Amino acid sequence: MKNTVSKAIALILAASIMATAAATASAAKTQADVLPLEEKTSLSFFEKITDYFRAVMNLLGASVEEESSVEFTMEQGEIFGKREFFNSSHASTVVKLANGNLISAWFGGSGEGGSDVRIWYAIYDGEWSDAKVIETTDDQAHWNPVLHDFGSFVRLYYKVGKDTKIWVTKYVDSFDGGKTWTAPKVLVEGDTSGGRGPVRNKIFVTSDGTIIAPASTEQGSWKAFFDISTDGGKTFTKTAYVEAVDENGKEVQMIQPTIWESDEGIHAMFRTKSGYIYRSDSFDGGYTWSKAYSTGVYNNNSGIDCVMTDNGWLWLAYNPIRTSGIRNKLSLAVSKDNGKTWEDVTVLESTPINIFSEFSYPAIIADGNELFITYTYNRVQIKYAFIEFEG
Repeated sequence: MKNTVSKAIALILAASIMATAAATASAAKTQADVLPLEEKTSLSFFEKITDYFRAVMNLLGASVEEESSVEFTMEQGEIFGKREFFNSSHASTVVKLANGNLISAWFGGSGEGGSDVRIWYAIYDGEWSDAKVIETTDDQAHWNPVLHDFGSFVRLYYKVGKDTKIWVTKYVDSFDGGKTWTAPKVLVEGDTSGGRGPVRNKIFVTSDGTIIAPASTEQGSWKAFFDISTDGGKTFTKTAYVEAVDENGKEVQMIQPTIWESDEGIHAMFRTKSGYIYRSDSFDGGYTWSKAYSTGVYNNNSGIDCVMTDNGWLWLAYNPIRTSGIRNKLSLAVSKDNGKTWEDVTVLESTPINIFSEFSYPAIIADGNELFITYTYNRVQIKYAFIEFEG
């Protein structure tokens, strides 16, 4: 089990200080999971104790939370039953088609990196179909599918390789709403960079029609970049890597960007090893990017995803935990000021009892005032959440 030692140490540390922190629980009426963009510079003794308790509760995947100002309804369920088709599953993606159907895909098999791991998918037309596998002749592990609807067809990108350092990006197309798929093709012939095109999160189409694929590689240090297409996804041009350093001038390793657009420009947030989500901005349509900076929002070295809805609200699905490797809480937050400040909306999954549980790698899309989310559930299922909100 990955990160077993670090999780066990975290649990021991958390248990040892719970008795001290518990006395402040009733007073900890603060948004426990999302920090403001700028961290506090001076805290009273009471505030320090409150933040201490908040950190402990986040470590355990629990917290004292305020009621959200966002009114919503939510439906949650399973795309398939526990280990129904394979032993392990992870890294889902979701897309909504013009006919209202959804397609979700993920990788499944004996376990992450296994030679039998393949890309699987299911179609939702009021209920989820049985999972089916994408046919392939590759005998190495498949990873991180990403779906995109091009209008006349749906494309499914994914990675192939025994580990992340030698990933090659391939894709298949469907012209009948996901019922059948073409034979796999390589996205960029001869690529040895560790994978071009979308690495985990959805492709973004800008207001001028430019396609931007959020990309990254893991050859040595983690580095994020963007692949840009102006010919409908036929060819891609790679940008420079996005620079990022922390407050001490140390390089921040980042992967798996998620993109949105506002009146201010194109923006991206990144999974990092720093304990926080980082952000970068582009003011020339995605070709060049600012040096990435911390948002102050926790990141536990796990995947995040965001989407901006028509009303200008930015929604973030993520694990609100700073400790790397602990993924026992998955939350949804919203920003009404383009990512400057955040408000908790709801907890999608949480179990403070067991820090070895994993709810992770959310994918989120939107249609009007509806949100569609899929995510990993303990590596044995992919679950969904459909949300309709007011605002």
